[in-house]
Amino acid sequence: MSEQTHVSPDGVKYRLIASKTTTPTKNASAKEIIVDSTTIEVVISDSRLFSVGSQWGHVAIDIDGIVYSRAHEEYVKIDKHTYFYGGVVNLTNGSIRTGGNLWRDNVGLVLRVSPAEKEKVKRELERRINVDRAFKRAHPSESTYSLFDNSCSSNVADVLETIGILAHDPRWLPTPVAPAELDAVLEKSKRLSKKNYYPKQANH
Repeated sequence: MSEQTHVSPDGVKYRLIASKTTTPTKNASAKEIIVDSTTIEVVISDSRLFSVGSQWGHVAIDIDGIVYSRAHEEYVKIDKHTYFYGGVVNLTNGSIRTGGNLWRDNVGLVLRVSPAEKEKVKRELERRINVDRAFKRAHPSESTYSLFDNSCSSNVADVLETIGILAHDPRWLPTPVAPAELDAVLEKSKRLSKKNYYPKQANH
């Protein structure tokens, strides 16, 4: 092959070493792009003035239809339908019936993650629930909830940041993390794929 050179606009010379076909299709053909990714959803809810810890709103995280929610009483996981529309919620020392979460407006921020990242988040959420349940079995009338470092939003922020998703404003202290702060940061994240809206319903 005869030597070929190319000169860039700023005068740099390049010499052709080899040519290689990197795709089996023609330029005009549609090319398949395989991206190994999946999603998780962070659900942010409006405030509730008469509930302890919910005066600033509430945050939960949905993974494959299971919602992990750090409530004031304890850390629970429930199916997404029950979370929004109500039903029986299993607790450490019994169960309760709830009316769901559609008495207020909710927005779901869908984040792109890899399968490995999703699994890591799920493992960490399960670990936190198991720790909380062990505490509740030993201290049924007490709670580990803390507005500063063990709230609904701080738990979600902590777990997201284990996979490199910034979930608090770095200009301020890492705790406490308010739902509004987490919402504002995730709205700007490059991981944000789409937003789902779950509006308040009149019968709730």
